[in-house]
Amino acid sequence: ETIHFHYRRIARELAHRAVIQQRRLERMIESEDMVDKPGQTWKMKLEFPDTPRSGQDVLTISDLSVGYGARTVLHDVDLHLSFGDRVALIGSNGSGKTTLLRCITGELLPWTGEVRLGRGVRLGYMAQEQETLDFAATPLQLIRDAAPLNETEARSFLHYFLFAGDAVFTPVGRLSYGERSRLALALLAVRGCNFLLLDEPINHLDIPSRESFERAMARFEGTVLAVVHDRYFIERFAETLWSVDEGEVMVLAA
Repeated sequence: ETIHFHYRRIARELAHRAVIQQRRLERMIESEDMVDKPGQTWKMKLEFPDTPRSGQDVLTISDLSVGYGARTVLHDVDLHLSFGDRVALIGSNGSGKTTLLRCITGELLPWTGEVRLGRGVRLGYMAQEQETLDFAATPLQLIRDAAPLNETEARSFLHYFLFAGDAVFTPVGRLSYGERSRLALALLAVRGCNFLLLDEPINHLDIPSRESFERAMARFEGTVLAVVHDRYFIERFAETLWSVDEGEVMVLAA
């Protein structure tokens, strides 16, 4: 099957599950059992679908130097990621963590050196403040642009991420940071990415949404590079640490 067909099938399967889940929730709300249990709440449900694996070499960074204006931020960086690696990128604020991610996405060109993605890599990037989202677009538009879903399927899928009713028509610029974070995760899931590049992914999530994210990460079989400060999350997720300090990136055991 072609890659295009595979991702179309992934999107359809996710939307179908969302439709079933939404109908089940509606039946619960209408039932006496739900009325008798007011403590039950609506929670985000995140699942990363099975996707075609990439080649073994996912990311190779060779002799990279980069900065802004006359200021060097990173220099002499040599790094490698293999399929299935789970790396936490750590360092103080302003040390260059986001700069490194922007080089990997191609948003920022290095002064010297090379950043190379491997064969079959499908990269998904979640920016720290979700600034890569189109703030004039709506959640419904973004999901339908990302995957071949009709309106009913897209709305049902967004229901997984706590967007219901007219919320799917709200411009991204008017969403809260938490809502933007959930939307960014929805886009990662529906696109079927096998390499996740995450910049502070849990910062704006409430506790139930964070727990859902952590469970999904534990089941995700692809490659992950995430900027994280939370020690508890690092201990649960990371196998390796990349520590950024004074322009250099050191590889450490988690």
